[in-house]
Amino acid sequence: PRTEEVEICREILQNIGLRNFTPRVTACPGCGRTTSTLFQELAIDVENHLKEKMKFWTEAGYHGVETMKVAVMGCVVNGPGEAKGANIGLSLPGTGEHPSAPVYADGEKVATLKGDAKKIAGDFIQMVEDYVKSHYSPEDAPVPDSALPV
Repeated sequence: PRTEEVEICREILQNIGLRNFTPRVTACPGCGRTTSTLFQELAIDVENHLKEKMKFWTEAGYHGVETMKVAVMGCVVNGPGEAKGANIGLSLPGTGEHPSAPVYADGEKVATLKGDAKKIAGDFIQMVEDYVKSHYSPEDAPVPDSALPV
């Protein structure tokens, strides 16, 4: 269908750096250090959340949010570097690693998330929301009724 073609074209334009439509999520592909699929699931959840929120952010005047970079990494080997290089990112524990997930914002460690997968995912998505509000929110901009979340 045409809607899929448009979405694919947008992804191509964004991936080759010609236009940004939604924040970019970087996720590791996984390797022998990771036996969990948590980082893959969380990356998909974060990406879906960002796509769902873009209409609201765009209509409410959150300028520049489409250029944001989010990292969801699966272990401490490459995770901290990628997370530090993103606007906001986290490094989930790999196999045999201490069960905690450091979160970085603007290159600095800002928190360490702990708990089960659902709690870490929820906490990180909330931190992404808070980051967007603190870095892209227009001052005193009215929120369009059509953009309010359902």
